[in-house]
Amino acid sequence: MLKKYHFLLFVLFLSSLNAQISVRFEVTVNDVADSEAVYIVGNHPGLGGWNPSKIKMSKENEILWKYTLNLERKGTLEYKFTKGNWNNEAVGPDGIKKPNFITSVTSDTTIKISLCCWGKMTGSEFKGQITGNVEYIRNLGEGEILPRDVIILLPDGYDKSNHHYPVLYMHDGQNIFDPSTVGFGVDWQVDEALDSLNRQGVVKDMIVVGINNSVNRSAEYSHSPLGGAYMKFVTQKVKPLIDSLYRTKPGREFTWTAGSSMGGLISFMLLWEYNDIFSIAGSFSPAFKIAEFDYVSIVKKTSQPKRNFKLYIDNGGMGLEARLQPGIDKMISTLEELGYKKDSDFFVTIDPEAEHNEAAWAKRIPNFLMKMFGK
Repeated sequence: MLKKYHFLLFVLFLSSLNAQISVRFEVTVNDVADSEAVYIVGNHPGLGGWNPSKIKMSKENEILWKYTLNLERKGTLEYKFTKGNWNNEAVGPDGIKKPNFITSVTSDTTIKISLCCWGKMTGSEFKGQITGNVEYIRNLGEGEILPRDVIILLPDGYDKSNHHYPVLYMHDGQNIFDPSTVGFGVDWQVDEALDSLNRQGVVKDMIVVGINNSVNRSAEYSHSPLGGAYMKFVTQKVKPLIDSLYRTKPGREFTWTAGSSMGGLISFMLLWEYNDIFSIAGSFSPAFKIAEFDYVSIVKKTSQPKRNFKLYIDNGGMGLEARLQPGIDKMISTLEELGYKKDSDFFVTIDPEAEHNEAAWAKRIPNFLMKMFGK
């Protein structure tokens, strides 16, 4: 009898190891024709990896659609709903796009959402228009890092000179130049900002390299094995390739990185862990310490001498931005404890009215460019 009891405990133990977390979405909708469907899209492969037409929900009746996602572990989900493309994304009653829905999942849960309206955007908002000269490297990958496109913005007059230029490496590359490749209709407008500031003669000329994300974005942009692989991909694959193809200034003094949210985290991680390569990082709305992500603890444990870098930290104050702020404050305190000085080693900009989206970062990118790369 005792053997059977121990065997039962062992079976239960194995079952607990293999247990999954079930997330059930129940969405009540209006204005979905018989020929249309509702899709869920988000930051997990089971949510399509931000592909708006990959994960179709199951139609229960005329107004109710359902979908169940099974997670291997706790985590934070970001997601939206579409009719299969970003032109038909769920919007509010005022016709304005909603920010990402965000749910921290720790156990089985059911998420119920009511959607009233759908955007039917037309016109220039969804037409790709890039200011300046760009080139592409297609399907670049390495090992476990999935292939993705890399877009390179060259400075004005690049083809008419022999000058060499510093390079700014940016993450979520599909979101920084071209509104047609952004899942949200508005890009960072880095190209327009640089064009305007260069014409005014107030910032340095530079090459900007946008590295697209993948369905593994969260893992690639965080302190994880895949995050380590991504940093090696950037430093050992992307950068050497860019230096070989373009007239760059390859030294650390002229090598910079920037990104937002998880991209803001990986930008700081590259600055911190590859300080021999990067000298400046821009961390917009960075996920330093939130939910399962905690890079503050990693920085606290450092035993290395004070690093030589410049860090730009930027955040808003609405929605997810407010939730990110405590982790940002802890990182700032940790850096100060390690001897880093505000307004010398790192700079902080907070816009209390700003939300967590590309439109907000587009408004603040000129400040970053002028503060960190001003002439």
